[in-house]
Amino acid sequence: MAKLPYPPAPELGWYSDDPVEGTPDSTVGTAEPQNDYGQPSTAEAATNTAFTAEPAATAAAAEPAATAPADTTPHAAENDIEDWDSTVLSSSFTSKAPKKTYLLHNDVTGQTIVIDKSTLLGRKPSMNVPQDAKAERIEDPTRTTSRNHAAISIDTDGALWIEDYGSLNGTYIITNGQETQVTKGTPLKLSAPATVRIGDQFFQFSEKQA
Repeated sequence: MAKLPYPPAPELGWYSDDPVEGTPDSTVGTAEPQNDYGQPSTAEAATNTAFTAEPAATAAAAEPAATAPADTTPHAAENDIEDWDSTVLSSSFTSKAPKKTYLLHNDVTGQTIVIDKSTLLGRKPSMNVPQDAKAERIEDPTRTTSRNHAAISIDTDGALWIEDYGSLNGTYIITNGQETQVTKGTPLKLSAPATVRIGDQFFQFSEKQA
C-alpha cells in the first residue's frame, strides 16, 4: 500500500479560529481589543471608566454644600451700641439742662447718680454720647447690667423719659409696688418718686431738694 506524502487537511471547524459556515466573520467589523479575560483592554477600560465617573463627580460638585443653621440666639449682654441715636434723643428732646435735678441712689452699693442732663447708664457705657449729655457707670458687683443698659432723657417740657437699650436683664420702673418693664424702642415717662431697677440693681429715683 502506497503512503500518502502528506496527511489529509483537517475538516473545516477543527480549529477554534475557523469561521463557522453561515455566520459573519467574527474578526471582521469593529470588535474591541480584549485582554485574556475577554474584557476591554486597559486603555479602553480606563477611558470608559473616566467618562462613566465624570457625571457623578459633576453632580457632586454642583450640589450645594450643607450649611449650618444660623445662630438665632440673641446676644445682648455686652450690647456694643456705640452711638446714642435713639427715640429718646429725637428732635422733641432738648439739650438744655433741666429745670430740676434728680438723683438715682442705690442703698446696697451706696452709689448716687445725679441726673442733671440726659444720661446713658451702663456697666461700661460708651463715651460717645451727644453734646450736653453724659454717660454714668453703674457700680454692679453682680454684673447683671449691660454695657449700655438704659438712658434717661429730658424733653422740651422738662419731663424725664427712660429707655432700655436691649439689655439682657431688663429695665423696670416700680411705682406703688407695681413693676413695669421698659421695652427697647419704647421710652416710658419717669416721675419722682419711684424705684428704677436696672438689671438686679435697685435705685431710688427722687428729686433733689434745693
